[in-house]
Amino acid sequence: MITPILRSKDAIATWLIDTAGNVAISISDLALLRRIRNLIIPAFVSTEEAMVWGSHLNPEQRATLLDIERSVNNSARAEADPQRMINLATQSQLMREAAEAAPSD
Repeated sequence: MITPILRSKDAIATWLIDTAGNVAISISDLALLRRIRNLIIPAFVSTEEAMVWGSHLNPEQRATLLDIERSVNNSARAEADPQRMINLATQSQLMREAAEAAPSD
């Protein structure tokens, strides 16, 4: 846990880091960490599988999936190892496909 330097009305007294390395610095971040922990994303084998899985998501799950997808996409862009970069980019794309298949509000 890390004590934050900047304070806002949404800030928490101590930053929390989950086992996956996600950091919460505000009350809204804590809610996001809970949503991430509760959404179990399978290892997709194909776009079709991702789309079928995504078609059963509710709006909150879809939003969480998109948050995770953005993190994976950012990780892929920062990755130096080409094979790891490709793996992360592929996961990101499949998550995006799943999110696009989710029913919209």
